[in-house]
Amino acid sequence: MTSMMVTQILVAAILVLYPVYTMVHNGVSFSRLTLAAALWVLAVLNVLDLLAMEHASSFLAYKRPALWLEAALCPVLLVFSQAYNREFSLKRMPVMQKVLLIFSFIPLIMTVVFPASEFFYSPDFEMDRVLFLEPPAFFFYLQILLFMAVSLFNLEMTVTSARHGIKWKIKFAILGAGAIIATYMLYFSQSLMLRSMDMDYLLQRAWGTGVGMLLIMYSELSRGSDEHIVISRQIAFRSFVFLFFALFLLGVGVIGEGIKLFGSDFSTVAFMTVTFFGGLALIACMLSEGIRRKIRLFIQRNFYGDKYDYRDEWKKFTSRVVNSGSRDELYRNILIFYCEIFGIGGGAMFLQGRHSRDYSPVLFHEMDESRLALPHKSVLVERLGKRPGLLDLKAEPMEFEEEVDTFLKDRKIRFILPIMTDDVLHGLLMLGSPINPLEHYDVEDRELMETVAGQVAALVMNIRLGDELAEARDMEGFGKVAAFVLHDLKNQVYPLSLLVDNAREFINDKEFQEDMLDSLGNIVARMNELIAQLTNIPKNDSLKLEEIDLMDMARDAARQVPDAEIEFKGGGVRARVDVEQMRKVALNLFLNALEAGESNRFTVLVEYDNGPVFRVIDNGRGIDEEILREGLFVPFKTTKKKGMGIGLYQSKRIVEAHGGGLYATSGDAGGAVFSVVLPDPSGAND
Repeated sequence: MTSMMVTQILVAAILVLYPVYTMVHNGVSFSRLTLAAALWVLAVLNVLDLLAMEHASSFLAYKRPALWLEAALCPVLLVFSQAYNREFSLKRMPVMQKVLLIFSFIPLIMTVVFPASEFFYSPDFEMDRVLFLEPPAFFFYLQILLFMAVSLFNLEMTVTSARHGIKWKIKFAILGAGAIIATYMLYFSQSLMLRSMDMDYLLQRAWGTGVGMLLIMYSELSRGSDEHIVISRQIAFRSFVFLFFALFLLGVGVIGEGIKLFGSDFSTVAFMTVTFFGGLALIACMLSEGIRRKIRLFIQRNFYGDKYDYRDEWKKFTSRVVNSGSRDELYRNILIFYCEIFGIGGGAMFLQGRHSRDYSPVLFHEMDESRLALPHKSVLVERLGKRPGLLDLKAEPMEFEEEVDTFLKDRKIRFILPIMTDDVLHGLLMLGSPINPLEHYDVEDRELMETVAGQVAALVMNIRLGDELAEARDMEGFGKVAAFVLHDLKNQVYPLSLLVDNAREFINDKEFQEDMLDSLGNIVARMNELIAQLTNIPKNDSLKLEEIDLMDMARDAARQVPDAEIEFKGGGVRARVDVEQMRKVALNLFLNALEAGESNRFTVLVEYDNGPVFRVIDNGRGIDEEILREGLFVPFKTTKKKGMGIGLYQSKRIVEAHGGGLYATSGDAGGAVFSVVLPDPSGAND
């Protein structure tokens, strides 16, 4: 048994058995059926050609059914290339493809009209193993060659229309199918060029088919198959396959005519000439960056065009945004869009809290979660603030704080996108490693990523503005209700005060008098306290500003909480404030620290950090990140069992009236940190 026979039988066995295996294990689909049909036709064709070689005296008996199968390749490969890993529908097939499918049956008709003896003749096939082509055979194989080229074009469109993640899964399968078709194209084109079919090339044909099958098997068994790619009706005819095939046919014609005019030596001369000039061109490309760049641009502009259909991508993004039923679903859909379009394994979104300058995670998609909060002064945040734009950690490695660096490396973060509007950083999008480690991202990918991030920033700003508008409406409604409440409370304070005064004079039972007086006094005090909380929110123009030492103000406010054990740190920092109003803020923060802490100990820190800063650090369990993200300084929203949620809101309004800000963060060693940041009294930072 010869090596050709062994190779042909082995390849035929793989062509027959592999489709059976996939359909048994993965189920039957139209895509798998078309692949099976194409492979089975090729398997039987290999066997018939082998039998024709082994029974040379009666080769026409085997070449006639082989002609039928070669003719059947035209419609079979057309349908296969239209359906393999695609969303196939005969109704949605382009009109041109339908016309080609009808014309693909012409070779089959030729095999019925003409007998095999009018396709081939061989004076001594047993010795030469060469079949000379008659005119019908020439046109027969020319048509097969054309339909194979169309099939290659269809496979190219499948790859170019696939998303990054799907393209990574199917590219070796498409490459394998293309290799098999290209092998047969070379075999038939050699026959057309020399007007004869050399059967000794069957071994090379079998090897080419075997390599293509190995690629298909590797792709489908290791990466999966049966995708449903939708091909746009507006097919770009700037196809590399079309250009290559046109040049290929031109070369075949030139070499064929040269052989006819100058003899068989012309092929050697042509080969040497092409090799010489090809070598010169290769050396020129290696030595000239300008030539290489021009070639890249020429190929990009004239053959591949844009990598993305921006209208389709925008429709997909808009659809995901509109169909989001909640804030978390919106954030998740944004990350899913990035992962699907750019072939990313997972992602995370960080946003700045409404009342915090730090950035906390709001959602993780296909990535291990973490409670890491990025400080507003971290290296990463400052880098994005100074140089807005996509940060590719593979192209631009950076050193970060240990905790941030560990987070990025553990989750294999590749891209970081700022969510910015008007040079204000609202958050970050972190994208993990590509599904395909060899995926190359060019300028077009970067621009699309940044464009989508700009739209995400607009969405985040709209959400923030919506929250602020809702808060303003709540306060407006509260103001209307409070007007009636305050009126009633004020009406009750006076008669209750008179009752207390009269009770001192007319009630004889001393114990009852004392209890009643204490109770009524407490009621009056609580009512007055409530009235004060609801009404005493100052405006900028009503403040009585004076320059004071913040530490003195803090110690003065601490006298009103004698049970507290306060550790004072820092000092020597002055600020222009309304002493009475700022003392209220300090007292409110002290009371919060006492209530939140596990003991009556807390720390007060006064320092200068781009302006006067006054911090209260308790020893409690810290602030829940969800509360930080959704808003801690919202009126009537409190985590205390006893409280109205007005104190922190009132404090924030007082600090903002001074032109400063009140921020809350979780401390490094636990507990909560409330920071009052005030303007520099010297105006140095104005």
